[in-house]
Amino acid sequence: MVSKFPAKATAAFCLITAGCFSSQANFHPFSDSSVCEGILRSSRAICTVAITVADYKYSLYGLPNDCDEYRRLLSEVHLRSAKRLLKLCEINKGFYVKAGQFVSSLRQIPKEYSLTLSSLQDQVVPYDFKVIKEVLVSNLGQDPSELFTWFNEQPIAAASIAQVHHAMLKDHQEVAIKVQYPGIEKKMKLDTRIMYSLAEFVAWFFPEFRFLWLVSEFTEAISLELGELYNCL
Repeated sequence: MVSKFPAKATAAFCLITAGCFSSQANFHPFSDSSVCEGILRSSRAICTVAITVADYKYSLYGLPNDCDEYRRLLSEVHLRSAKRLLKLCEINKGFYVKAGQFVSSLRQIPKEYSLTLSSLQDQVVPYDFKVIKEVLVSNLGQDPSELFTWFNEQPIAAASIAQVHHAMLKDHQEVAIKVQYPGIEKKMKLDTRIMYSLAEFVAWFFPEFRFLWLVSEFTEAISLELGELYNCL
């Protein structure tokens, strides 16, 4: 069973979701295709968060938080919610996978979340080297063969926003080249904007749920990571 709350609550959250969805139509910093893709990812996130918050609210309604029944139901809701978030991250990919990995590493979260979302650590499929080569040429202005003695096309590591290749410069220095996936900065702007909006929405509708600090920490961490391109061995 995925959710446990009345039909009226579901209808109310669908209306809220529709309002959040339509508000993104005025956000046009990128191409039409990327905007459509971003709105699709955002609508999934909005629906997931709305259903999850309602699940907590109605599954635990009226129960004192110091009784065994409350603790049992809370654990069940934690697990259901973690599975929803896992599915969202798997479908949306990119920064959502990175966000799921980030959340799973936090000690402050319930174990149901950390255990469920930890599976995201091993689900990254690297990009084809043809795409990576295009990124290298675009950023470096030259073909890799002109800058490196050799460049291993098979990545030695792959993450949700970048992958790492082993190479040797013309001066025979071995390096690890961290290549960001194309369009990642644009996706970050839209996805983090949605994450902030969702956190504010949750805090406004249910004051006991506050996640702005989590979004802020994630955004800061991902911004630092995006600022790095090369890492030497």
